[in-house]
Amino acid sequence: MKYLALVLSLSLACLPHAALAWSNHALGTVLALGAMPEIRDASAVEVESLESFLAEEGVAIEQLLDEQEEFFRENLAGYPARPDDLRFVPTHQGDPRRRFLMALRVNPEIRLAYFVQGLPGTDWSAHRLLDASQVLVFRKLDIWREWRFYQVSPGDSVPALAVVASAADEPDYGHDINLFSDNPGDVGRRYDFGRQPFGDARFEYSSQAPFHIGYYHEDEVIYRSAPFLARTYPEMRVYQYLGLARFAFETGHPYWGYRFLGWGLHYIQDLTQPYHAKAMPGQGTGRLIWIALKAAVGLDADKRAAIERIANRHTEVERYQADWLRRLLHEGGQDSPLLRAYADSRTDGDYPAFDEDSLRAVVSRESYDFADDFDARIAHWLAGAQVRQGFSQGNALAPLPEDGQLNQVLVRLIRHFGAHSRNAARATLP
Repeated sequence: MKYLALVLSLSLACLPHAALAWSNHALGTVLALGAMPEIRDASAVEVESLESFLAEEGVAIEQLLDEQEEFFRENLAGYPARPDDLRFVPTHQGDPRRRFLMALRVNPEIRLAYFVQGLPGTDWSAHRLLDASQVLVFRKLDIWREWRFYQVSPGDSVPALAVVASAADEPDYGHDINLFSDNPGDVGRRYDFGRQPFGDARFEYSSQAPFHIGYYHEDEVIYRSAPFLARTYPEMRVYQYLGLARFAFETGHPYWGYRFLGWGLHYIQDLTQPYHAKAMPGQGTGRLIWIALKAAVGLDADKRAAIERIANRHTEVERYQADWLRRLLHEGGQDSPLLRAYADSRTDGDYPAFDEDSLRAVVSRESYDFADDFDARIAHWLAGAQVRQGFSQGNALAPLPEDGQLNQVLVRLIRHFGAHSRNAARATLP
């Protein structure tokens, strides 16, 4: 069993560095929610500072966060209880913003800039362009240099869709890094999440992976041999942020209602990516045990091949989908199966109303069940690319041709992305 745990832990250490799950979440969200009357026809909202929100509603926020903590302790198996000294108490001394973030157990160093992304169909040229370093906490910002962040200020009037879509990308900007006891900084030792269960410590954003992945449906033998797989926390984040969004709407703070809603949608959207719902797609339990047994006697070629295969397929399919979406948006065409999939609401009613069980029982279950077929389609595409273009798996820059079968499965998965985003929004909006 310990060798099976080693195989799984090494495969998880090879996740794509940022594990973005369907590229820029803001692009996907603006496409998924743009036709919802509740958001499309909503009045523009006034940007409000977090400090103002906390000052006006601090006592009620204290109660809300305490109620959420009680829910987590009673309903989330294995949940590491929040230390009592992290409770948000509005009358305590110190920076209320920092105390609020620490009560949520997120990275208190996040920028929380007031910004909107430059999304299709919007013109923010009258606003100051922000550097990525003013929005994200990471040192290496290469993959975010393509995004355009425009400054807005408290008092400005902003479309509701721009707020929620921009916020949907924000949890990837550093919300969940360095929260474990063996991570850099001090807060990980205070938050009581323990040591980081998986991820490659060489990359500064790898520590966010346990908050953006939900392995809820593995075989019992997998959990017994690799209990660290159960230490994932997207359910906590979705419940926190959607609860805060409802509260903000109910108390007359629509800017923070839409911003918290966007934060919650991020984790739901992450789990529509099958590689975020199954540890090793394409590898059955029996196959994993056989790989582990061979590794135990020194025959580790299959183990190394499995790890490389998972890492490569996850990375390449994310890049493929991102490039496809960017190309379509650049060309300005609207009659693409991918673009239509984001906004296709025909299956929204096939799912139960979104609630606290939906992330595990519906979203991740669907992705888990889809994972092996998805992995097989990616394998077929990569094999064809090798034949047609001499593709080298070590060459991440090699242009890969389109594949009709892979496009079909991506369209179906993106339809899940849109449906779950809309259903969560409907369950949260006033």
